[in-house]
Amino acid sequence: MPRPLLLGFLVILIVGSARAEVVPELYHGESIITGQDNLDERARGVREALTQVLVKVSGDDRIAEHPTLPSILAGADAYVLRYEYEDRKKGVQISDEQGTRDRSFHLRVEFDPTGVHGILGRLGLDPWHEDRPRLLVILAVTDHAGAFIVGTEEARGIGHRETLESHARRRGLPLVLPKMDTVEALAVSHREVASTSGAAVGALAASYRAGAVLAGAMAISSQGYWTTDWTLLADDVPDRWRVPDSTFDRAISQALGHSARVLAGVK
Repeated sequence: MPRPLLLGFLVILIVGSARAEVVPELYHGESIITGQDNLDERARGVREALTQVLVKVSGDDRIAEHPTLPSILAGADAYVLRYEYEDRKKGVQISDEQGTRDRSFHLRVEFDPTGVHGILGRLGLDPWHEDRPRLLVILAVTDHAGAFIVGTEEARGIGHRETLESHARRRGLPLVLPKMDTVEALAVSHREVASTSGAAVGALAASYRAGAVLAGAMAISSQGYWTTDWTLLADDVPDRWRVPDSTFDRAISQALGHSARVLAGVK
């Protein structure tokens, strides 16, 4: 099948079986702070949590660098609905002064949706609807030990998998990874993922009811850097780009950030 027609076939498979997914706790953020009575620490934690929420609700991770954001974050307390602490050493006996004064806590904060939307409006952004398309990430990796595809049942690539899951959560992306069990490993090849040229990729997307597919081919150099070729299949025209000579964490962060902005309709 000619390549343009095949890519169109993949898009049809994706769109025809797509499922939207409600992202939970979009207006909740979390930070690690020191002590429960240190108001400066709590204020810092609230600012961090609000930044997280703004990224998730908008789908645009560039918001953290917006020049107007620091002045808005100075009044972050005004948008708080409720907050709670959880001792990071819960169940561990307090045995010294550090345990009482400098004990660290998870600070979990829920923010007012109307207030968050108002902030986004001031920054020239719109909220991304909470019903979001599933993004299937099929990442083919070649390291010094050979080639594999990252999957929930694949023994290799644990670091890649955890990085994908972490960065997707930060952006409010409903991420799904293939299992890459015995059946899937036989059905889709490393070469098909790397070229996005096989019908098996579209069939895999359909089986997971994905609204979009991010396919990546990541290879490590002799110097220990990764070069990744990405293809996002979400619209009629595939979006392709390369991230050269990077860490795999940075390459994944860049790809998920770009994908979230495309799916959210951010310009």
